[in-house]
Amino acid sequence: MSRMVMQDVSDSVVSRPAPWFSRAVPYLPSIVILIAAMIYGTVSSPYFLNFTALLVNTGRYVEIGLLALALTVVIVNGDIDLSVASNLAVSAATMGLMVEGGVAVEIAALAALAVGVGLGAINAIFIVGLGLPSLVVTLATLALYRGLAQIMLGDNAVTAYPDEFVGADQVSVLGEAVRVPMPLVMFLGFAVLFSFLLTRTNFGLSCYLTGSNQKAALFSGIKTDRTRATAFLLAGLMAGAAAVMLTSRLGSTLSNVGLGLELLAITVVVLGGTDIFGGRGTILGTVIALFAVMAVRESLVISNVNGQVQDAVVGVILIVAIVVPIAVTRWKSRAATRRLR
Repeated sequence: MSRMVMQDVSDSVVSRPAPWFSRAVPYLPSIVILIAAMIYGTVSSPYFLNFTALLVNTGRYVEIGLLALALTVVIVNGDIDLSVASNLAVSAATMGLMVEGGVAVEIAALAALAVGVGLGAINAIFIVGLGLPSLVVTLATLALYRGLAQIMLGDNAVTAYPDEFVGADQVSVLGEAVRVPMPLVMFLGFAVLFSFLLTRTNFGLSCYLTGSNQKAALFSGIKTDRTRATAFLLAGLMAGAAAVMLTSRLGSTLSNVGLGLELLAITVVVLGGTDIFGGRGTILGTVIALFAVMAVRESLVISNVNGQVQDAVVGVILIVAIVVPIAVTRWKSRAATRRLR
């Protein structure tokens, strides 16, 4: 019976696609911001629209993108993970200490991934296992994990990484003629995998249904606890992957590595059309929003705008990305109510 109900629900969700213009609406804010930032950057400096430079600069945002991909899945489920950047710090610290102790960098990188998954599992135990709110738990583990990274490294910096590991963002997959950074290609590959996961698997369908109405999904036979826990494990895995990539780009590890990246990652997810309350969101929207945020920051950098103002602009974008969809939904609801009268 539960399979029949789930099939009926999935048919109603998947088999009747909305018109193309309706499906494009969630992407409009990020597309508008992307175009506006490109225009602003072009007016501010004749060097902004340098295709090679823009491609190379994407390497600085790949870590944010990796966190955002996993956060898309978490938020679609109706949860939140504020600890991903702190998880990244602990994973990077683990990798740094292992390399400093003489462990091969490949083994240390795998250990960073394992630590990321382990810290994600801790979140899942408290949130899914004990039924605690994800906002409260991950706010606590944000501080806990960041403090753990501080205990592990103190004020010391780990720089004993082999030369062949450092500088992955400077490696071009197409050679020097067309500089396409390897991290960008890796990010796009992960984006395709996550998109497939959300749109072409039972797990993805379970995420949408869980985020839309967890009780109804549970009564339909969906293992909502397993779905939510898997999302937190994916967030941990991506935090570990981002730690490896960021360490390679910087060539060093400090306890404050990745500080504040959770704000940028959440901004990217919400700006990309993912409903902060769950049930709706796409990986494509997240990818477009990442490039929009990148364009905003790069256009401000080239205009010599200081970092505090850049953070304020990102904060405004986050507020707008949350408020506008809610306002549009309420307007549509009121319009529908008026038509019924």
